Amino acid sequence: MSAGARLSYSRIIDISQPVTSRTACFPGDTPFSKSVTLTYEDSQVINLTALTMSPHVGSHADAPVHIKGSFEDSQTVRAGSLDLKAFLGEVYVIDISDTRDAIDKQVRDRLLSLAGKFERVLFKTLKHIDYDTFAESYSYLSTDCATILGENGFRLVGLDTPSVDHIKANELSTHHVLDHFGLVWLENLDLTQVEEGAYQLIALPLKFMELEASPLRAVLLK
Repeated sequence: MSAGARLSYSRIIDISQPVTSRTACFPGDTPFSKSVTLTYEDSQVINLTALTMSPHVGSHADAPVHIKGSFEDSQTVRAGSLDLKAFLGEVYVIDISDTRDAIDKQVRDRLLSLAGKFERVLFKTLKHIDYDTFAESYSYLSTDCATILGENGFRLVGLDTPSVDHIKANELSTHHVLDHFGLVWLENLDLTQVEEGAYQLIALPLKFMELEASPLRAVLLK
């Protein structure tokens, strides 16, 4: 989009999962919790809270430091240093609802047909999401699919599931393939109200300079 161009849309679709104290998270992650540090009743000025949570709770983007390097290594990209251009722009949503296995050969032809036209793709695998229950059986990207994305110029891929890797993937191979090609990836989106097709995506990570991931408020414009 050129400088000064007007963004035209008639509908905003929120594709972010809600975050509450009941929101399920990946096993071992820290769930969301809040503490009230000041009340309006006591202060007669403000209500104030503090929160604790893993940045992987709800809709989020991972940064490379999640899977490599260390927090002391200034060369490894953190959430606040991710290239924002990847998180804004045209995106295509592919509906493969009710898929519970690897996203693999069944989308190869679709991706090749989109290559050169779109740099971002989201996979809709769920028609319903129970935000309060962690589903151990979910769709994930195969390394072959991640390679197809990388070799064909895609910059961003997003899923409506907890991870781009299988729950038992100890080496997180798909994460590493995506990182190798310079892709960014979004997890835990909510695409239940989205039909297959082309949209404008806005899904900016927060500027957390010391974290390996960031929550998103992700929307599609139509």
